[in-house]
Amino acid sequence: MNETGKTSTITTDISHHTDAKALLLKANSIHGDSKLDMIKTMRYSATIMGVKAISYVDIPDNRIRIELWENGKMVSVEQEENGDGWQWLNGRKAPMPAARIAEMKSTFYSGLLGLRKPAINQMQVLNMQKLKNNTYSVLCKLDGNDYIFAINDKNQLVAEANKTFGRTSISVLSDLRPVQGIMIPFHEVVTSGIKKLVIQYDSFEINPAFNADTWGVPAGM
Repeated sequence: MNETGKTSTITTDISHHTDAKALLLKANSIHGDSKLDMIKTMRYSATIMGVKAISYVDIPDNRIRIELWENGKMVSVEQEENGDGWQWLNGRKAPMPAARIAEMKSTFYSGLLGLRKPAINQMQVLNMQKLKNNTYSVLCKLDGNDYIFAINDKNQLVAEANKTFGRTSISVLSDLRPVQGIMIPFHEVVTSGIKKLVIQYDSFEINPAFNADTWGVPAGM
């Protein structure tokens, strides 16, 4: 009886894993399929609570940069590179806290970028759960971090969450628009603890060319 029970449990786990990964692949197809998989670099701009943000993502070189601008002037920068990071504020550069580095690194496996087949294949796909309105959540894990994808009955990504460095962040996604054959949510509401941010994306560029100046430290004030 014990051996039979073990076999049944293993079979159920495999089934859950298979169904969960299949759902992620369906979402991948809806959001761009091979065009989504071929993203190497991205540049996008957004308005966050009235502040302009410009972000740069370089997947092969494992680099992410976020700039904040006010009145046409850069006021802060955060940059993560291969597990290291720095912040620039008021003309001064300082090391980035480990928790923030982990949070920025999670970008490669969160949300839309997490639906790339290379990312799906890298993560451990654990299981899925049915939520309300025929939406399912899929739980994945990588390097001790949790990544959750909420996918509706149209196989669209409508929310995502991640837990890195003990911190949980939840995003509700909407306003899907096509950009170079990729369906991208242009509206995002991010909740982390008691903090809530409303992000309205203005533009996305897929696979732009970057140079050394893109990743440089701004000149002092």
